[in-house]
Amino acid sequence: MKHTSYWFDYAFLLLLGALFLSENSFAAQDVFYVLMSLLFLAPILFLPAQIGTWTSFLLQFFSSMIWMKFFFFLPAMLRIFYREKKPYEQIVFIFLLAFFFQELSVSLKTILFSLSIAAIYLCLKDRLMFQLNKDLLDLKDDSWEKQELLKEQNAELVRTRENFLDLQVAEERNRIARDIHDNVGHLLSSALIQLGAIEAVNQDMTVQKLLEQLKVTVHAGMDNIRKSVHGLHSDSLKLEKAVQLMIEEFQFCPILVEGQIPQQLTSEQETMIAAIIKEALSNVMKHSQATQVRLIFDELPAFYRLKIIDNGKTTTQSKGFSNGIGLASMRQRSQKINGQLHISHSAKGFQINLILPKEESHDTCRDRR
Repeated sequence: MKHTSYWFDYAFLLLLGALFLSENSFAAQDVFYVLMSLLFLAPILFLPAQIGTWTSFLLQFFSSMIWMKFFFFLPAMLRIFYREKKPYEQIVFIFLLAFFFQELSVSLKTILFSLSIAAIYLCLKDRLMFQLNKDLLDLKDDSWEKQELLKEQNAELVRTRENFLDLQVAEERNRIARDIHDNVGHLLSSALIQLGAIEAVNQDMTVQKLLEQLKVTVHAGMDNIRKSVHGLHSDSLKLEKAVQLMIEEFQFCPILVEGQIPQQLTSEQETMIAAIIKEALSNVMKHSQATQVRLIFDELPAFYRLKIIDNGKTTTQSKGFSNGIGLASMRQRSQKINGQLHISHSAKGFQINLILPKEESHDTCRDRR
């Protein structure tokens, strides 16, 4: 049932009745007919639209066959029918008015016809306004959905940018720490060796004391460098966290992690492995039609192994990936941590294997300490 207000239709109906009754001599029984005509509209308000409108129309129509004055109230019925999406009753009314009721005067027919056309026009305007309001509401809903989607995309973009910056910062910290350890540490070690050689051939006690003080200063400098390098590595992004961030920002296809991520790796190894995973995922998006990526971490007696497997199809473009810049970059990173990188592809997809010896990992850990 439609909860539609018909007050305007009833006012229209009463106006028509007043005009009609004023044209003829008023009789007391006419009040009864007007009230009955109004009551014939009641089913519209209490019954479902299809039953209510047809019931009122039929009652009004057959009553008009008995007493023609009832026909005067049909223009208001037309408006209600049209609002209830019954567009054909108006044609029936105008057809009957024009051909079957010759007893009506020309002026009365003109009034009825004009009012019918006015009722239809008002219906069209109402339905047009209703459609415009509906389109406006749809537009508002669509705009709200797009705003929410834009907010989500902006938030995702911010998270992705933050994750990328974290990875970049971690890699840069490890690079600085490695450069300090390899360059400055090597120079200070050479300085200590040279001081030892000078101390061995020196016979002057005054110079001997100065050399001892200088050795103490160099040793303190080396200790500070070790602490600084260790601090840089400690602040670097852990491999487990880096993998988690990459999974969150990777929207191309699902990523499954199998096995336990090694906890005995150095910060440099963790950063290089994270960079290799990042490059591999980038290549999945560029060269693959994969629907799933698997990261498999294995710990064997002599080495750690990482498998990066996707189920993408092998194409001419993807076959050229094995000689591309991405793979060369991954190999360079694996060599920096004394690892080995192997790649294979088949009809089932691509597979990248990273082998990292445990002895090299533990030796590197001792060197960093």
